[in-house]
Amino acid sequence: MDKIANMVLSLKDEMIKTRRFFHSHPETGFFTFFTTAVIADKLSKLGYKLKMGREVVKPDARQGLGTKEACKEAIKRAKNLLNDNQIKYLDVMEDGLTGLVAEIDTGRSGKLVAFRFDIDGVDVTESNDDNHRPFKEGFCSDIKGITHACGHDSHITMGLTLAKLIAENLDDFSGKFRFIFQTAEEGTRGAVAMEKAGVCDGIDFLLGAHMGFQADKIGSIICGGNKLLATTKFDVTINGVSAHAAGAPQDGKNALLAASQMALNMHGITRHSSGVTRVNVGVLRAGEGRNVIAPNGYLACETRGETTELNEFMFARCKDIIKGVSEIYGVSSDIKITGGTAGGDTDKEVSSMIYELAKTSPFITGEIIKEKDFGACEDFAHFMHSVQKNGGKSGYMMIGTDLKAGHHNSKFDINEDSMLAGVDMFLRASYKLNSK
Repeated sequence: MDKIANMVLSLKDEMIKTRRFFHSHPETGFFTFFTTAVIADKLSKLGYKLKMGREVVKPDARQGLGTKEACKEAIKRAKNLLNDNQIKYLDVMEDGLTGLVAEIDTGRSGKLVAFRFDIDGVDVTESNDDNHRPFKEGFCSDIKGITHACGHDSHITMGLTLAKLIAENLDDFSGKFRFIFQTAEEGTRGAVAMEKAGVCDGIDFLLGAHMGFQADKIGSIICGGNKLLATTKFDVTINGVSAHAAGAPQDGKNALLAASQMALNMHGITRHSSGVTRVNVGVLRAGEGRNVIAPNGYLACETRGETTELNEFMFARCKDIIKGVSEIYGVSSDIKITGGTAGGDTDKEVSSMIYELAKTSPFITGEIIKEKDFGACEDFAHFMHSVQKNGGKSGYMMIGTDLKAGHHNSKFDINEDSMLAGVDMFLRASYKLNSK
């Protein structure tokens, strides 16, 4: 083992403890108050300069914020979990301006190298079966309906461990390092509001990673993720007119039938020859009674595309359908965007760099794949697009791990040894890009 690997290995026990701590106290969306405060406290003690609240989240750019009641409950829960040193960070987060940016300057000229780590859980109730390790070993989620079933607890841990190793070995480096701890990744809701607040400004290199996903064996790595799909999440609210279904059906405007036609026609959109496109209506609710012409309807929908342009094509067709069906049935409709992100590809220069570095890591003992299509949406792509548009480079890795169940499953769990490989690769990239 070389110097880098030994530094990482020395923190293995601490990493496992940290991951299990965050796994036990998950939060979702913009309501990651506890998680953000704990991260802020740890990074402040390491000497990082913090930006929080309105400095890193543009309030009116948030999508899918959630209810005021849910926000109050999340703040109350956070207060009960935080200590006196941590609780002071709550005020700046207001009604959900969570997440943070931490920066450290070596004082020597060099690149601005940034890392992004997502911090939210998902709306899944964790399994309490005896064969589910977090339950069996006592670090299961402490709240029903939310868990870290996508590995973001390990992402937080890798970010904090990397920050510690850089801070403790700052004399080895030049330039600056920026850590973006992003909230509301699930549902692709958080990156837009953070990017609009300027968190990507000036970045020369931006790196991100996901635990598992298509890298499903510990010791393996996918060095460059491509075709991170662009997406738009949107809700459709339909208002019709109620009437007696037998006595005066001609007086009604049937929102249920309109919603059904919208769903069927959106799923019938012709796909695009330039690349992958997707559409889904995941929720349809309508009506009030068996003998009443339905006066209301609701659809929860999403489009996806291999590129931002392909996603825009799909969303535009959906809007045309919603407008046309509304006119045919005489109902009114409203579209509300609740989330979305750009498409993206890892820069060739970055995937080549990671590929060569992976060959030197003792924690990468399996297959090293230079590039592979991600095939799904990831909010990182919005940051990636912003950095690349402004002349910087960006890359996205997938860190191999053994999974007990798929992502977003109630029995999701990782092999915690895989975090060693993740931190090791980030640290090797840090030395490659900003070594003194």
